[in-house]
Amino acid sequence: MEQAAKPRRIWPAFFAGLLCAALAYCVLCGVLGFDMLEHSPHDSYTLQAMRWRAGTAQLEENYSWLEIAEYEGKYYISFPPFPSVPMFLLTFVFGELTPSRLVVFAYFLLSYCAAFFLARRWKQTPWVSAALALFLVCGCNMMEFGLSGGVWNMAQVLGFLLTVLAFYGVSVPKRAGWYWGLIAIACAVGCRPMQAVYVPFLLLMVYQNLRKEMPGAGKTLLAMLPLLAAPLAIAFAYGLYNYVRFDDPFEFGHNYLPEFVQSSNGQFSLSYVGKNLRNIFRLPWWQEGRLVFPTDSGFAFWLCNPIYVFFAVRLVRSALKRDLHLSDVVLCVCLVGHFFALLLHKSFGGVQFGTRYLCDLAPALFFFLVSRREQKLAWYECLLMLWGVGFNLYGAYTFQTLVYG
Repeated sequence: MEQAAKPRRIWPAFFAGLLCAALAYCVLCGVLGFDMLEHSPHDSYTLQAMRWRAGTAQLEENYSWLEIAEYEGKYYISFPPFPSVPMFLLTFVFGELTPSRLVVFAYFLLSYCAAFFLARRWKQTPWVSAALALFLVCGCNMMEFGLSGGVWNMAQVLGFLLTVLAFYGVSVPKRAGWYWGLIAIACAVGCRPMQAVYVPFLLLMVYQNLRKEMPGAGKTLLAMLPLLAAPLAIAFAYGLYNYVRFDDPFEFGHNYLPEFVQSSNGQFSLSYVGKNLRNIFRLPWWQEGRLVFPTDSGFAFWLCNPIYVFFAVRLVRSALKRDLHLSDVVLCVCLVGHFFALLLHKSFGGVQFGTRYLCDLAPALFFFLVSRREQKLAWYECLLMLWGVGFNLYGAYTFQTLVYG
């Protein structure tokens, strides 16, 4: 196992990776003509924050270009509410014209930072940590959907960041980290509700951490209760907010969108699984000298999110070495459950580059990779990482110019 690196040896690798992530994002915005300070017309979260400042959750009207839920003749934002919390604070500085893209850019870079320190926590070398963290944020479809400050993009990038922070929190040796890690996953659920599938794994990690300090399973479980107070309070706040709007503590509003109201099978159904599976295994093709890919409902998820291939290789390798533990099995069960739950969704992300919904699993896949404690990257893993970054840079530019340009 690597000796703890001195702080001065950590920062060159950290800042080199951070600079690469920032340059990749800013160069793409530059060539696409995006204004980094732009307020997105699809930023529903700032709209919701402004209504909070007015003392209500109800919107004044139905905004035709946004996904607005209508319930009993009233209009509401149809997305989980947590991303409106930071936007609420920003409205006191910028008013209703918050810099949506700049906010998402900050979440993007913070995801790199959180991933770097998560890798370091599991004894990865500084330069391997930087490479893996850069691969996580730039080598998946977040490189494309993170370019916008729209409601879908902001929620997914913030949920991504909070999930990485949750895995980092339960990895540290101090109770404060476990406390904040559980709070982070509670906040992530308020961005992407399916992130709740990782709660059992995170609780198991906390339990195993506490079990080292005290004898007896009963005492360990009792010791966990104070750590659960804040996450449960956050969950209660979500339920109360949902009940006030939709008379249902588990309804965030999406079921009241016209697309799902008018669908005979609703938002989630087993009938969607086959179609979604076929879509995410589709391959791009060459046409008139360039690579063409489907732009609706996803395609070849392992090509555009090669962290799945990385994970599969290291999972098989660990299994052959008999180096899988209870926590690894629980994490894999959570991943399978998350993957299947996403396949139940009617739209599976709609118009997109790659398979953006499947990026929600990337923080958990990343945790598995770094927790193997392997100090070196194999040559084929390096090629896979280069492919992921290159393909997503190409895809982000091509998708934005062909679909939105």
